[in-house]
Amino acid sequence: MCNRYANTISYQQYVEEFSETRLPLLVPGPSHAPNLEPRLDIRPTDRAPVLLPIEGGLELREMRWGLIPWFHKKTVKEWKPLTTNARSETIDTTASFKSAFARRRCLIPVSSFYEWTGEKGKKVKWRFAVPSGDWFCFAGIWDRAHTADGDIESYALATLPPDRLSEQYHDRRPLILDRDDYAAWLDSPETAKALFTTPKDRHLTVELAA
Repeated sequence: MCNRYANTISYQQYVEEFSETRLPLLVPGPSHAPNLEPRLDIRPTDRAPVLLPIEGGLELREMRWGLIPWFHKKTVKEWKPLTTNARSETIDTTASFKSAFARRRCLIPVSSFYEWTGEKGKKVKWRFAVPSGDWFCFAGIWDRAHTADGDIESYALATLPPDRLSEQYHDRRPLILDRDDYAAWLDSPETAKALFTTPKDRHLTVELAA
């Protein structure tokens, strides 16, 4: 499970990353480029950038981390389940996630993420990143709920059983997408689900976090 991560990615980095793919960043365009402040500790219920598929490319939009499904009509505070992570084994059957997985998949841009080990009160925080220091994307889903507080757009990230690295720190791991897998995750539920059954051991750096 991942419940903290960082995003220090600039608008220009998004543009450059996707400029030579069939998923260019189209919205917002250069004339409306947002000033994206570095976020070193994104927590559940925080708002953070996600990338959504639109006609011809991608849209960068901020949403609440912790998915509130479309059927929740009460206030946001009255939504009690922890829905920051969606298990790959049940993402297409769990009531809170199945509609989003079928229709609203997204990319969650990440610079690094965190896990903790140890006993309560003595936990150690670990930072996971790619060796090059480059950013990457988690596989995500999003939804829009018409709540008593107004329309809320929110997201969750997909998780897998642990690989050889992550099992030392947690019993789940986020689904990190290769650049070549972005389109497959966004294209259809079938191509997205295939990414669950061909998991890859990730070459990540792990260090003590401040």
